[in-house]
Amino acid sequence: MIRLAISTLLIGAAATFGSEARASEPRLAEAAETRYLTFQLMTGLPGYAGPPPMPGRFSLSKSQLETFVRQVAGAIGTTGDARHKLGFAVGPLCFDMPDQETRRFIRDCFAVARENDVAVAFHIDDSMSWGRREDLLSNPDNIETADWKQRPSAGRRADWGLEPTRFPPQMCFNSPAIVSAVKDRAGLIGAEIARELATLKSEGKEHLFAGVIAGWETQIGRDFATGRPLGYRALLHRGFGEGHPPRDPDLERVRVVKEFMELWADSLHAGGVPRPRIFCHIAFTGQGLRTPDADESAAVKVNFAPPEVAFSPAYRPGFSTYPEGTTFKEIHAALAEHGAPGWISAEGVNVSPTSMPGEPTMETYLGRMINHGAVLVNIFSWGIGGEAMRDNFFRRATENPEALRAYAKFLRHEPLIEAGPSGFSGEAFQRKMRRIQGELSGWVRRSGKQAQAMPLVKNLEACIKDRKWRETDRVADELLSLIDGKEPGEAKP
Repeated sequence: MIRLAISTLLIGAAATFGSEARASEPRLAEAAETRYLTFQLMTGLPGYAGPPPMPGRFSLSKSQLETFVRQVAGAIGTTGDARHKLGFAVGPLCFDMPDQETRRFIRDCFAVARENDVAVAFHIDDSMSWGRREDLLSNPDNIETADWKQRPSAGRRADWGLEPTRFPPQMCFNSPAIVSAVKDRAGLIGAEIARELATLKSEGKEHLFAGVIAGWETQIGRDFATGRPLGYRALLHRGFGEGHPPRDPDLERVRVVKEFMELWADSLHAGGVPRPRIFCHIAFTGQGLRTPDADESAAVKVNFAPPEVAFSPAYRPGFSTYPEGTTFKEIHAALAEHGAPGWISAEGVNVSPTSMPGEPTMETYLGRMINHGAVLVNIFSWGIGGEAMRDNFFRRATENPEALRAYAKFLRHEPLIEAGPSGFSGEAFQRKMRRIQGELSGWVRRSGKQAQAMPLVKNLEACIKDRKWRETDRVADELLSLIDGKEPGEAKP
């Protein structure tokens, strides 16, 4: 039997926890609302090769912020206006960043925004980078578990690429000490932003504050060592146990995630951040990284952050938007189900984390969002790694000439044209791969043509390994032609 190692290329089904939108949820963006195009500037988060932070600190210096902003603005050629504004998003603002450093960093960011006529957004890591908070980590009640025995997990798994990244253990979102720490942290950030926002208002420059992204793909992650879903400590705090488990443990953990997101948003607002400028950030689409597993529920596939948790009176919806397969169809459908509110792309670029091509052009990529109610698009990867990573596939997608023209079109109020499929289609490619996986072994048994199929199979696997997606697509067509009893290159319906 021929078996292909291609399951990681298949997109898992989106989670579907049906719920009605509440009447008080934010609706479609007001016509006069500023739309933002921001570029993420990374601080000290593992797994990203951004500029080095200040010695002994997590934040960047004011001069580093200015260098980044001027490089981006110079390449694009405009910073826009009060309706369509260029900006930068800084983060993560995480628990590991000391309070006084956080205050100074926020002040520096606002100063750079004012002095360079660009907007600033703040991107909060709500739960991953807390390894230096011994006051919290030393208490097992604050650490998640993978079963009712309540053995604390030693590390959290983040599937941000083909190889997982290890973070400190998953926080227990509803432990009393974590709830208190979130209130303190969000209150500090909110108060500092409110102070700076008051200055912007007095100068008639309120539009230079793009908002706060209150989360970094918020979820109850998996245990790094075993890959098992976590959340049993949170269930314990909700009054459940091995002898009296919840009727629907998945739904209970989904509620825990949403309540945690609302806790952050409510605490930021209590500190002084306006509600319309608070956004969440979840990642419920496959992005090419999710392996379908028939034994996992829809909630487990998305680590208990299905699209429904993005809709709340406490915040506006925000998603990761790496365009592989049906990413935008799924996001647009979720938005439509909840009354088409204004939303943001909290993270993304026009290429998949697997390096698979995204939309035909950056203009199309931006159009899939801006033309469909997005009020902020936050582009990742500009300048990561410096000269050593200039040829990185993320940077090629972000910094190429066509992308620069697309950014300028948006900032100059020119319409963004969404091109139809041309050449490689990630969605069509996924359908082909699903069909090959489902039909190839049976066809070989029936036809006895393993000798004809095997060279194509090996070629297909080699192209997948080398991430040669267009060549992979061509070989997949040849293999399907063989299965269909057609000559290579013969037209298929």
